[in-house]
Amino acid sequence: MSSFRQHEEITTFLKQVCREIKAKEVHKEVRMELESHLQELIEEKLSSGGDLDAAVKESIAQMGTPDVIGQQFHLAYRPRFNWGLLAVIVLFITIGLVAIFSAQTASYRQNLSSLAMKQVVFFGIGSCLMLLIGFSNYRKLAGYSWVLYIGTIMLLSYVLLSGDMMNGIRGYVRIGLIQLNITALSPYLLLIALAGIWSKPHRIVANASSLRAFIRSSWINVGSVWLPCLLILLTHSINNFVLLFIGCLALLLVLQKRRAILAVHFGLLVAAFGMFVLKLSYPVDRLYAFIHQNQDQLGMNYVLTQSKMAIQSAGWRGYGFGAPLSRLPVLQSEMMFPFLIYCFGWGAGIILVMMVALFIQQTVSVSRKVKDPYGKAIVSALLAVFATQFTWSMLMSIGLAPYSSFQLPFISYTGLLVIFQFVAIGLILSVYRRKDLGTSQVT
Repeated sequence: MSSFRQHEEITTFLKQVCREIKAKEVHKEVRMELESHLQELIEEKLSSGGDLDAAVKESIAQMGTPDVIGQQFHLAYRPRFNWGLLAVIVLFITIGLVAIFSAQTASYRQNLSSLAMKQVVFFGIGSCLMLLIGFSNYRKLAGYSWVLYIGTIMLLSYVLLSGDMMNGIRGYVRIGLIQLNITALSPYLLLIALAGIWSKPHRIVANASSLRAFIRSSWINVGSVWLPCLLILLTHSINNFVLLFIGCLALLLVLQKRRAILAVHFGLLVAAFGMFVLKLSYPVDRLYAFIHQNQDQLGMNYVLTQSKMAIQSAGWRGYGFGAPLSRLPVLQSEMMFPFLIYCFGWGAGIILVMMVALFIQQTVSVSRKVKDPYGKAIVSALLAVFATQFTWSMLMSIGLAPYSSFQLPFISYTGLLVIFQFVAIGLILSVYRRKDLGTSQVT
C-alpha cells in the first residue's frame, strides 16, 4: 500500500470519510482499516492487467460513497453517555438534599445549622466537575499515574507529621477556611493511580539482573500497596485502609494478576490489621461490641441500640420530615440511613437499598462493556469503594457489620469529600462514553 497511499484520489477519499467521524482519536485506525481494504482491491485489479489510476478509481467506487462510509464509522465510534447511571446519581443527589435538610431541622446542635447550604454548594461544584470530567478523555490521566501516586504518598506523609487530628484520626489539612481530609481522599487518588500503573505493561530493562527485575516487580505489584496502607493505618483510619485494600483487590482481579500476588496482599491484610489491633484497643472494643450486641447498650453499643430503636419504631409511614431524634448521634453522617427510615418509614429504606443495587448494577454494566484495561480497572476499583461504603453503612445500622465511620456517598454529609466522589463518578461516565473508541468495526 506504500506505493498507493499518496495517490491523490485515495487521500481525498480518506479525508471525506474522516470528515464525517467526530471522534478524531479513531481517524488513524479508520484510515489504516480502509487503506488495507483498498490495498486488497487495487492489487487484485492490477493483477488482472489494469493500470494504477483505473484500479484506484474502481476500488474506491467499489468501497462505496465516502459520506455514507464515514457516517457508518461515526455511528460505530461515537461517544455514548450513560444516562442510566447519571439518573441514579441525580436521585441520590435529591435524596441527599432532602436528608441533610431534614437532619438540620431535626438536629438540636447549633453547629449543624449551616450544613444544608454547605451541602448544596458542594453538590453544585461536584456536579459541574462530574459533567466536565464525564465529557473529557480519561485516558490522559494514565500518563500521570506515577505523579498522582507519589503526590498522594507525600500528602499522607505530610499529614502524619503535621496534620490536624479530629475524632482520633490524624489526616486533616487546613487551607484557609477549608479543612480537607487527606486520609479519606487518598483511597480514590491511589486507586486511580494504581489502575494506570498496573494496567500498563512493565518496561523490561535491558541487561537487568534477575534480582533487580524481581525487586522492581515486587515493588510495583506489592510495595506500591503496602506503603500507602501502612501510612493510612498510622493515621488510625481503619475504614480508609479497608477501602483502599478492597479497591486494590478489585484491581488485581480485573487485571488478572497472578495468584501469588493476591496471596501476598491477603497476608498484608492480616498482618496490618493485627498490628493495628495490637497498637490500639479501640478496634478490639468495636469488634467485641459487634459480637456482643446485647451488652453495654449505654456504652459501646449505644449508637447501634438507638439505630435499631429508630428503625423499629418508624413503621411504614415514619415520623415525617425533620422529626426530632436527639438520642441518635451523628445522624447527619454515619447514621443517615436509620434517620431516613425514622423520618420516612420502612419504604424509604427499601427504596434506598434498591437504588444502591441499581447503582451497583449500572456500574458493573459499565465495567463489563469496557475493553480498555485501564478504563475497566478504574471503574472496578471505584465501584468497590462505593459499594463498600454503601453496604457497610447500611449493614452497621442494623447490627450486621461492626460500627465504623462509613457513610452513604452523596446522601450523608461528608464535607468536601463529596466533591471528589462526584469526580470519581465523572471518571466512570468518561470511561463509558469512550468505551467504543478503537474497538468497533463497520462491516
